[in-house]
Amino acid sequence: MRARVVVVSVVLLAVVAGGAFAVWRGVAPGSQAQVPSAAESEPVEVSDPVAEPEPEPESEPAPEPEPTEAELLADAPVVSATSESGVSVTAPEGFLATEAFARVDAEIAAIVGSGHTVGVVMRDLTTGRSISYNADERLYPASSIKALYCAMVCETSGGSGGMADVMERCLVDSSNEDYEALIGAYGMPAFGAWLGAHGATDAAYDGSIWYYPEISTAELAACWQEIYRFGTSDEAGGAELAGYLARTNYTPAGALLRDECEVWAKPGWFPDNGELVATNDTGVVFSESGPYVFAVMTDMSANLDGLTPLIDALDAAHHVMCGGGSPQ
Repeated sequence: MRARVVVVSVVLLAVVAGGAFAVWRGVAPGSQAQVPSAAESEPVEVSDPVAEPEPEPESEPAPEPEPTEAELLADAPVVSATSESGVSVTAPEGFLATEAFARVDAEIAAIVGSGHTVGVVMRDLTTGRSISYNADERLYPASSIKALYCAMVCETSGGSGGMADVMERCLVDSSNEDYEALIGAYGMPAFGAWLGAHGATDAAYDGSIWYYPEISTAELAACWQEIYRFGTSDEAGGAELAGYLARTNYTPAGALLRDECEVWAKPGWFPDNGELVATNDTGVVFSESGPYVFAVMTDMSANLDGLTPLIDALDAAHHVMCGGGSPQ
């Protein structure tokens, strides 16, 4: 009997002790201990994933440049035509519809519209393509004729014949006194013959008598073609003549174009005295699109600046006619 009491006491003691231990652990007697689940664990900060950069849009190809007027005409057949305003051309078909031609036409019209006469010739020396207006009317050449006379001297004498300083002043500075000195040495009949031999048949007779014979732009341009041939040849006197013509003063073409290319030119001008009047420029331009001869003659009164817009337009037209593009 006593042994049972002892056993029961031990059991009770163990139960009491176990309950006390549970209370000490913060667990109510009779309940199970709570174990934190994975869902109840403290949150872990997770950084956003790095966004991949969006691909740059492909750039569109650059637009093709607009073709120049020269490129548009490059394969066109060469034809001769005359505009309603009377300007004649030998040029690629369609040239009369270009802006380049419109500029030339407008500058001629401006001179005519101001009450003046103008003659124009521009001819490419390689292809023969050309622009002309009123090319057969004979006008007063003023000092432009000096280039032709000096060409005659150099061709017939193999150079200036011991009068280099005189010829230089005659051409470069347009000295009338030195022109007369050359005439005193070489005379006029030889000049008339030279004119007749090189395309100036109408001016030849007057050229054998008068110091400043009237001449047309067509004949003036023909004589400059001979000057070009002679000046670019190996003939005696050619280089001397070319050297003077490349340095002439007062020429609108030279002032406009010599920074870009070589220009041989001889201007002529005379203020209106009631009988004679002139503003002219003539010569050869060694353009990047090929050499060309030009002759512009007017009855404007000593107004060389007044020729610059027309000469500029002719140069731009030459580029288009002969495949060099359209300068801006």
